[in-house]
Amino acid sequence: MRNLEEDGYRELARRVQEWAAVHAPDWTDANDADPGVTLLQLFAFVTEWLEARGTVSEQARRSAARLAGAALSLARDPAKEGALARNNYFAGRLLGAEDFQLEQEYFRKRLRRLNRELHGSGIVRGLQVSMEPAGGGAEARVVVQPGFAIGPDGEEIEVRCPASAGLPVGADRLFVTIAAAERLIHPQPASDDQGVQFTRVQDTFTLRVAATVAGDSIALARLIQAGAGWTIDETFLAPRMACTR
Repeated sequence: MRNLEEDGYRELARRVQEWAAVHAPDWTDANDADPGVTLLQLFAFVTEWLEARGTVSEQARRSAARLAGAALSLARDPAKEGALARNNYFAGRLLGAEDFQLEQEYFRKRLRRLNRELHGSGIVRGLQVSMEPAGGGAEARVVVQPGFAIGPDGEEIEVRCPASAGLPVGADRLFVTIAAAERLIHPQPASDDQGVQFTRVQDTFTLRVAATVAGDSIALARLIQAGAGWTIDETFLAPRMACTR
């Protein structure tokens, strides 16, 4: 590993602390006995080992990705998710809307769990970020290209067309993030004097540009101020899946 001066180590430590504050805001215990510190030490060892090799092979990169996924699964609290439950059908049972919702959610939770445990989270393909500079009275915006990702909660996130978002004010560093979302569509007249009800739930996404990264989001890029404008920080590495193409 290349030699770092003492100031370089301090800067590296500061960046790690910043990253932890953004991606794990609930983590406030930083003593040596904390599992989070152990994980950071593990990642530091792996990073040093990879950098010492000079060129990183595809096999080594995949191994590191699997290690990161395993560490994240250890850090989760399974008790917060609860055990999965599905309907038990029998002749004569009356079914209501909540039963069909339970049936849907059971399979959705299984898919999210499979994605988390088998694949982890990150960008699968696409989702490149670029800047659209201000001009002609319009404000600067970020543009995200079509692509596919898996969120930290296991939700699948698909962007089918280029999407853009404006930049907030009052920050000197911003993150471009994306998260899974839902939208109610296909309104139809409802019975029992309920007016109109939406009969479909469409999978969509939320694109944010903010100073922090929400727990269910993936950070696609980091923006830093360059004079009066903004530029994409090329040193920021967005999380990517081992199968990225």
